[in-house]
Amino acid sequence: MVASIDHAELFEKSRKFFEDGDIFNTLENYERAMERIDRTKIKNKQEYIQFLESILKHCRENNLPEQEALVLRALGRTYSIFKQYPESMKSHYQSLKIQKKLGKKLETAEGLIFLAEDLEVSGNFDKSIETFRESSELFQEMGKLRKVKDIKKEITRLKDFSREMVEDEYILHKFNVDKY
Repeated sequence: MVASIDHAELFEKSRKFFEDGDIFNTLENYERAMERIDRTKIKNKQEYIQFLESILKHCRENNLPEQEALVLRALGRTYSIFKQYPESMKSHYQSLKIQKKLGKKLETAEGLIFLAEDLEVSGNFDKSIETFRESSELFQEMGKLRKVKDIKKEITRLKDFSREMVEDEYILHKFNVDKY
């Protein structure tokens, strides 16, 4: 039987890497911890945010823009997991600004997907579709055709959902359903 590392162990491992000054492994273990987190049992969400903000502060003080962008993306993902979408989108926009400036196409394309997902949850379907398209174009440039195909499926799903919502609104309005 293989023992798997749980969320708490990965989070502690992430803290240790940060103490040792290894930002990339800090973030890698942090992201793996967040993949295993049980959202229903989180007691102190602020602990995760504060941890990332301390890493962000370190990156800014030491002029580490590449790491700063990755921390901002992790912060965005964390806010998203905690259903704090405005904060998530703000972090993603900041991360993307740095990634684009650095010319990091893969990181930008991945970050655009995370932003598009948050835009969808916030109900901004047109902007979500536009953001997915931008990501798809970057993946196309890099020859990542599987990612392009997956994104096209998401765009089609969003367009279908958006069209259904418009049709439902029309019917509700036509028959004065929302007046009761």
